[in-house]
Amino acid sequence: MNILIAEDTPLFQAAHAFAMKRWGFAYDMAENGIEAVNYAKANVGRYDLCIMDVSMPLLDGLAATKALRSEVSYLPILGYSSDADMREACLQSGMDEFVEKPCPTNQLLEVIEDLTHKPMVAHVDNEALSISQVMPMNADELKELRELKKNGLTKLKLLGLDHWFIVHKNIQNKISHDLVGEGKDISEFIDRSPDEPGRCHLYKANLYITKDLFLPDELEDAIQKENEAVMRLDKLAEKRSDSD
Repeated sequence: MNILIAEDTPLFQAAHAFAMKRWGFAYDMAENGIEAVNYAKANVGRYDLCIMDVSMPLLDGLAATKALRSEVSYLPILGYSSDADMREACLQSGMDEFVEKPCPTNQLLEVIEDLTHKPMVAHVDNEALSISQVMPMNADELKELRELKKNGLTKLKLLGLDHWFIVHKNIQNKISHDLVGEGKDISEFIDRSPDEPGRCHLYKANLYITKDLFLPDELEDAIQKENEAVMRLDKLAEKRSDSD
């Protein structure tokens, strides 16, 4: 994960740097709002999140956020201030969330993980299927993803179509296991049929299979079964780890 940090106080700079290294995140440190905007403009698409201090010299966090929103493609911005009353002003400026500093590292990590949830896009290249994560288009889509995440869901787009599908959060692993893990390559990924708007067609070797999307009344049960399967696999992995 790549984080852009806008912070002018050496103590908090050191604290952020320590946390980023501990979590294995790459980061760039800006000492004021102007530097933060310049970092973002020079590295479009690089950052998963910006931690934005509110009170900084030359250009404060509120003004820097407004500049980012007007000058670069969307990225989540987390407001950071010792003044809890700044929360509403931060959100009004275009930030996605606010935490009061100093913020415990475990709480900060939880917020970062929540704000960096991304939709997925399915690609077909040389008869192989791959799924990658992409940045949310805007704050509204991020809000939608955060709500879906609470229910174990996410969004998947079939490249070349204008439709998004709500799918289980483990869809990437599920497709990999069902269609690739068995040693068979996907030969073709077929677009949805106009007369079957909830159905996607996949080919595995010469075996034709169909993956149906869940109806609303079936979704909750499917989520529960998928979560139970994942928990069983987690427990099995823990037992193997303990035995080693």
